[in-house]
Amino acid sequence: MPTLIPIPTSRFYVEFDGLTEKLIKSVTEVTFSGQTAGHEKPLASTKGGKTLWQSTSAGFEENPNVTIEAYVVEGDMDFYNWMLATMPKSEGGQGKWSSSRKNGSIVAYDSEDNEAIRWSLTNCWIKSYKVSDFNSESKDLAVETFEIIAEQINRVV
Repeated sequence: MPTLIPIPTSRFYVEFDGLTEKLIKSVTEVTFSGQTAGHEKPLASTKGGKTLWQSTSAGFEENPNVTIEAYVVEGDMDFYNWMLATMPKSEGGQGKWSSSRKNGSIVAYDSEDNEAIRWSLTNCWIKSYKVSDFNSESKDLAVETFEIIAEQINRVV
């Protein structure tokens, strides 16, 4: 049996096409939920009065997504500009949704700096944006939060 070595959550990297070397605070909510069909009601009644049920996969309830928090760095607007590129012109964006989607990956490293886990994200775009609160009494660094939608997320390692 192989040795089981836990992976720390504090050692990771996030990148998207053309967006590398960013200061990422966190990655959360790597989520996708399947939906089922056929389970809502019985399919049939069989000999002896037994009820037959059937449940099958019906794809995803919604596209997979991931939320990242990136530290605000003076002069670096790459993630924000990516969001603007995909927004409709009528909403102040550039209206280049189809051509501005990006592929990316999330990589987790073990305690010896070896790649331990990789998720591949396909045809991503930014769905929502939020910036941290500013407060004169705060000791926190400013962060931008981006919810990123993907057509597909696969764990490849």
